[in-house]
Formats: sequence, structure tokens, C-alpha cells
Amino acid sequence: MFYFGKDNDTGYLYLKRSASNTFLTLTDLHHKVIVCKTSGSSNIIGSKRKKKSPYAIESIVREMNKFFQLYKITKIRLILKMRINSFFYFLNKELTFYGLKIIQFRVKRPVAFNGVRGRKLRRL
Repeated sequence: MFYFGKDNDTGYLYLKRSASNTFLTLTDLHHKVIVCKTSGSSNIIGSKRKKKSPYAIESIVREMNKFFQLYKITKIRLILKMRINSFFYFLNKELTFYGLKIIQFRVKRPVAFNGVRGRKLRRL
């Protein structure tokens, strides 16, 4: 666990994308959850495809903006629980639109306990 000091205007934002939903979780510096929003909770109803679209991130950040203002968060440390793809760029665009600044980002992906499975050997 890492701790960066007593910045009251800093928070962690976790981005996770599952097979059928998109999750954004806002925490304080001690990793205590402030709010967790999903694309389903931000009034995107319909198929999995709609919930995983970049429009879903726009909608989630719009709803989370109330909490950013309430807790006076202006700096974000972003932790991605997925590979970097277009979602990261849409999230960056939305956060800068609301006046938030990303000061650090990390990619934190799970790895199996025994590592990645080895290649299947060719039959001779």
C-alpha cells in the first residue's frame, strides 16, 4: 500500500470494466470507498454493449461530479484494473472537462497465482 501525504484535495479513482458493465469507484487516500457508480446505476438501460460504451463513462462521471465537489477533490490518482484502451482516453477527457487533474495513473491487473499458463507443446 502506498500513501502520498496529507493532500485533502486528492482521491483515488478505480476504473474496472467487466463483461457486462463499467465500474468507477472513488476512494480517499486511505482507500476508503466514498462512492461506487456503475453504468447501470447511471440510467443506462439496455444491452451490454450500451453499458460498455464510452458514453457510459461520460454518464458515470457526470453523476460522480457531485461527490468531487462535495469532498473538494481536484486531483485524481487513477488506477486502471484493465488494459489501457479508448476508455482511458474518454475518462481523461471527461475528468478534465469537470476541472479534475490526473496526477498519476497505474495499471493494476490481476495475475494468476501460478502465473500465466504455458504454451501447449506441438505434437511431433
